[in-house]
Amino acid sequence: MKDLKDQPIEIPLEFKVACSIYKVSIAEVLQIFIDHVTLYDLMDKTYHEGFSEGCHTLIYCIKKKGKINPKGRSMRNCKDILSHNLHEIEILASKKKRGWKTTTKRSYTRCFVDSIYNAMERFYAPANTLYLDEVTTLHLNKNFCVLCEMYECYPKEFLEYFMSYISVADAHACMGMKYKPNFIYTFFFKIANGFGRDATTMIELTDWELDFYERMNAIRLEIHIIRDLQKRADVLRAFYLTHYQTMNSN
Repeated sequence: MKDLKDQPIEIPLEFKVACSIYKVSIAEVLQIFIDHVTLYDLMDKTYHEGFSEGCHTLIYCIKKKGKINPKGRSMRNCKDILSHNLHEIEILASKKKRGWKTTTKRSYTRCFVDSIYNAMERFYAPANTLYLDEVTTLHLNKNFCVLCEMYECYPKEFLEYFMSYISVADAHACMGMKYKPNFIYTFFFKIANGFGRDATTMIELTDWELDFYERMNAIRLEIHIIRDLQKRADVLRAFYLTHYQTMNSN
């Protein structure tokens, strides 16, 4: 059996459907997620759009795996360096630097992240390039690599955890109910609406796609009479899956 780090990233069908509906590429969404995970924002308790969602995703994944303490074999020869630099980042993330802008403090942490990155061994994120397929790649920045090594998690584990919580059917089923979509889907929806993306990118819709979106709005109104959340989600899931399969059969 292949080592986990050598196994391809498994992309959930629901995530593929979500990207298809909102016409965003899988690689673009995952790269934006990666780029909004930093050691600084992991320690900063205030909300910063994108960064807070990205870091909370990692926190929940780490807790699920039981990797609570930042240690591991990657840091065995640089424990003092790790401790010192994490402390410096923590000071920047605290209220002691009130006069500094968040972007300035986040930028200032680069030297501390670099120190950890250069001193650690690399077992879980041995390369900065991650392949989704033969031609599509993701770039793992130093913050992301350090966090993988600190918590003994492979990049694919963080990415698969992120993708597993994104379902358009489940999110849309919540509308008009007392439930709210999970924060990971909310982050995805921000990306779908342009957050972190190239603002100059133009999206062209075919007549078939325009018909689909019109029907999508209609069916969301039709299910309003269904008060069972799971039944709502099942109706939407079947509808969205049919659209995805039809689109990919052409």
